[in-house]
Amino acid sequence: MSDEVPFAVRRAELIDRAVAICSGDARFPAGWLEGSLADGSADSYSDIDLHLCVVESAWNEVWNGRLREIERIAPILASLDIMGVFGVGCLIEGPVKLDVFFERESGLASRPRIAVKQLWGAPEIYDRFKIGDDLGDAAIKHALQSNVLGFLQGATWPVRILARGQINTFLFNEILLVETAIVPLMLLEKDRRAFHRNMFTRAKLITPEQRAECARLVDRIVTSVRGGDRIAMRDLHIEMHRKICELARAAFARHGLEFPPRVEGEMAAFYQREWPK
Repeated sequence: MSDEVPFAVRRAELIDRAVAICSGDARFPAGWLEGSLADGSADSYSDIDLHLCVVESAWNEVWNGRLREIERIAPILASLDIMGVFGVGCLIEGPVKLDVFFERESGLASRPRIAVKQLWGAPEIYDRFKIGDDLGDAAIKHALQSNVLGFLQGATWPVRILARGQINTFLFNEILLVETAIVPLMLLEKDRRAFHRNMFTRAKLITPEQRAECARLVDRIVTSVRGGDRIAMRDLHIEMHRKICELARAAFARHGLEFPPRVEGEMAAFYQREWPK
């Protein structure tokens, strides 16, 4: 990770400001990083996942004034509350991408954490954390099923989009299918957290041979679309569909799940039969 990249320089300066401002505030007895900056997968363009421990007596004040608290560190250009957690996704002046998560001191032990990089706080606070790289079988199975079955239940999309003449939408979705289906299923062979990782970091974690295979797929997608070759587009999509099924079937077997037995063959036949000319 190069500290000379402007994005990385601004990021480091923002973290330093957060520590300088919040570590002296009694309402925030601890602060730490999670995500890629904590687990070692970050690069010069990774964002910041800043977690702030909030004492119970100050919870309402802090959460109700969350944007004001963040702007003590730096001006916010745009922000949105993160659904399901007490967090705010922010674009900070610079720009810097910063997500801030506010955690009640009483609830620090309530969830598992993959990795933590301590910024300030007493050791006894961090002693409460449940830290471990394994999310558990239930979470891994749920993510695998949700993602794969989500892809498969919507598998008629290429025919429908091409029939409507939406060629650029087809191109976008084909490349996205490589990034969001094939890449994580490849990574899942060695990394149980594949579907829980940031989609922009997963391709860096597969093998060089797998990266080259995915790059060739993307090149072929672009070439077939640019050339207007509907037969090549169809045949490549069938190849990708079968690759997804191959990888997913093996992953389902490893995790004791049942892969839908008919979907691969019936969808391949559908593409052959009804692909728009």
